Amino acid sequence: MPRIKCAVDQCIYQEGSECKASSIQVRPTAADLMISVSDDTACETFKPRQSMR
Repeated sequence: MPRIKCAVDQCIYQEGSECKASSIQVRPTAADLMISVSDDTACETFKPRQSMR
């Protein structure tokens, strides 16, 4: 499995500095689907950890 770096501590798949999901899906955030920088994308695989209240 490829190593995918992730810095989103709030995701259940993030362990250390890597994503441990079995697969990931990335989508464009712009309605016209024109992507030119990484900020124009979003991780569809993200699932939040349980809140620590």
